[in-house]
Amino acid sequence: MIRGDHIQFLDGFRFLLAFWVFLAHYYTLIGGSKFFELPKFLNESLNKPVVAVYGFMIITGFLMTHNYLARGVREPYDKWLTFRNFWLRRLFRLYPVYMVAVIIAFVTFVPCAELNELNLIYFTGSNVSQWGTVRSVLQPGLADLFTHVFMIHGLFPHYYDSILGVTWSLSLEMQFYFLFPFLFLAVFASNATLKRHLVITLVIFGVLALFSPKLLDLITNRGNVPRFTLPSILIYVMPFFLLGMVSAGVKCRKMHPLFLAVALVLILPFQWLVTNVVIIIFLLFLFLEEMRTILPDYLFNCTAMARSLLSGRLAAFGADISYSMYLIHTLLIGFCIRLVIRHLPSLESSKIAVAIAGLLITLVICFALGYLIFRFIEKPFIEIGKRVIRSKNAAMTVGANAPE
Repeated sequence: MIRGDHIQFLDGFRFLLAFWVFLAHYYTLIGGSKFFELPKFLNESLNKPVVAVYGFMIITGFLMTHNYLARGVREPYDKWLTFRNFWLRRLFRLYPVYMVAVIIAFVTFVPCAELNELNLIYFTGSNVSQWGTVRSVLQPGLADLFTHVFMIHGLFPHYYDSILGVTWSLSLEMQFYFLFPFLFLAVFASNATLKRHLVITLVIFGVLALFSPKLLDLITNRGNVPRFTLPSILIYVMPFFLLGMVSAGVKCRKMHPLFLAVALVLILPFQWLVTNVVIIIFLLFLFLEEMRTILPDYLFNCTAMARSLLSGRLAAFGADISYSMYLIHTLLIGFCIRLVIRHLPSLESSKIAVAIAGLLITLVICFALGYLIFRFIEKPFIEIGKRVIRSKNAAMTVGANAPE
């Protein structure tokens, strides 16, 4: 469902992905399968929240391209002004909330880590996670904070998830934002011959995504330094961003659907089943009208109904809070669980009841804080960014028209 330049189902889709990450981290912090074993597919999904982040990457590639195409008349693709405006929009959109979350996480790191350790011991009898690791409770240093302030921590295995684990993906997105105007210019603002080079680009990045983790793991193992256990560098996951870009090109009729078919052939065979499910659902919702004649009526109607559920006011609220919810939830989980343990002694006989109560309380607080952050930090800074861009554009126009 599209209203103007806004593709409504992405509201609910983004919220579901953020909620997936929230549930996955909650499950991990209470011990995961060491505390409670879930059915196989659900267990696999919660133990791979990175797949939800892959979904965000596809959406990011799609939205950046879709918005770039929509602004093409006002902001020519090959102008420095367009590049600058794009980067300023992303900075004002993401950085203020990100920086607030990072500072809070840095200042409260030790007490939060100790709470999470106490809760893990409460549920499992051990401070060893289901992955066989013990999370550090030592305060990160200033060098760590420095890399986070400049959002380059994703490039360093020492720092990429040290202060606030979820922010590795923000560093990764900033890497993509830096390259995006150049990628867009090469793929969309040129003739058909250059568009065909997209296939070569997909092949190159597909190969890099397959083999660069193995190469870097070899280097880090031999150098006795930490390894990247999360894909926080762009070469690991660039195909997902490209898939989003190609999807936008096809949706906006700037690219032949054959390019999307080629992208899927090069990407799907090398992904987890859960990742492929996310990709297929995204594309099915996105191109539902185009597939009307080839889908059975029952499948089309069920898909349309599911998509409509992701397109209403509740979904819009979910989209508004999804970014702040993604950033703050791990700061709240330990505190909320400890709150239940200390102040609801009637639940003490059932750790499952404690876990459920902690989940519900965390959700309520997370939703409330997420909305307040959106209302009083995220939204105002987006407006400030718009004003800054307008003033800079006006200043450049006056300068260009000034007599010599």
